[in-house]
Amino acid sequence: MTDSQNNLEGTVAVVGGGVVGCFIAYRLSMLGVPVILVEQAGPGSGATGNSAGNIQPASGDDDAYKIALGAESLALWRKHLPQIKEAGGVDYREQDVRYLYAAVNEDEEYEVRRILDDVQSAGLKAEWVDGPTAREIEPRLSPSITGGTLHQDCIQMDPKLFMAALSNAAEAQGVTMQRQVQAVGLTVTSGRISGIDLQGGSSMECSSVILATGAWTSKVMSEWLGYDLPVEPYGLQKLHLGLGTAAPLNCAVRWNGVNIVCRKDRFVHAGSRFDPAGFDSQPLPETERWLLEQVAEIMPGFQPSSVENIAAFAASTPARIPLVGRLPGIEGIFLAVPSTDGFLMAAVLAEMTADLLVNGKTHTLMERSPLAQQKPL
Repeated sequence: MTDSQNNLEGTVAVVGGGVVGCFIAYRLSMLGVPVILVEQAGPGSGATGNSAGNIQPASGDDDAYKIALGAESLALWRKHLPQIKEAGGVDYREQDVRYLYAAVNEDEEYEVRRILDDVQSAGLKAEWVDGPTAREIEPRLSPSITGGTLHQDCIQMDPKLFMAALSNAAEAQGVTMQRQVQAVGLTVTSGRISGIDLQGGSSMECSSVILATGAWTSKVMSEWLGYDLPVEPYGLQKLHLGLGTAAPLNCAVRWNGVNIVCRKDRFVHAGSRFDPAGFDSQPLPETERWLLEQVAEIMPGFQPSSVENIAAFAASTPARIPLVGRLPGIEGIFLAVPSTDGFLMAAVLAEMTADLLVNGKTHTLMERSPLAQQKPL
């Protein structure tokens, strides 16, 4: 089923098969655009598949811009999920969750309260709760919690299963998936993109290309086109903690930069962002110990039955603002790069990109993208 007629000529290539790239391919195909997606491994095999699978419209360090963007993306997720589920044919264990942004002292209360007005102004359901109320919701929470902002507009799902559903839905819509195919360069003719160079010496023609290359974007743009873009690989480490015979958590918790959320498969995802670490995604024992300490501190009533340590890397941009829009200097090249929150931002980045390509419309929130400040070659 398509939403409208396509005014583009030729095929659009999407490079990168994470949640952002796949969502863009899916959205463009709904508009009648011929799309080829090129992915060096398989859809969701990188940062996406190792994420928490959270659609969580506000993090503790977000400003009003990011919160508004997250709220718009959440609404788009809710719009598209029923069709993705039906067409994708995979149960990705979706659930609505309440997310408590917890505080244990006055300074933390100030920081947590600081974004509450912006969250509510964006139309999201959130309220302040005191410590006793928080422990009524989830009795295993620490008695040290003095209060927190309870967000009630969040979705959680199994990211690997969702990517199976999304890629199925995209293919059913007409997207050509090129799995296990690595792009190694771009062909530019007379100032316009004309194709993609592939590993092994082959190539494919396209009229436009969308780079949804995540943490690899800076390396890709430097080596392929000589651009210097402000994107760094950002190390992520997380734990999957078994529930054993314990009851599922009644709410997710964010404290001290750590997200703790219970999945439907009876694993608790505990994860945090870390400093830029290049492309080394090896789990570190000291980080595992630190994460376990944070979980024990804020939720002493939870005793995991098993521990799995996972590491990956995602893109990080200045002020955590997505790099989205048209690349200056070369016709037909577009970027869609989130900053550490690709799962949340995938739907709105797909909408922005599709509207720009098909209708020539620039989303008002694109103005703050670092790409808007880039100068042509």
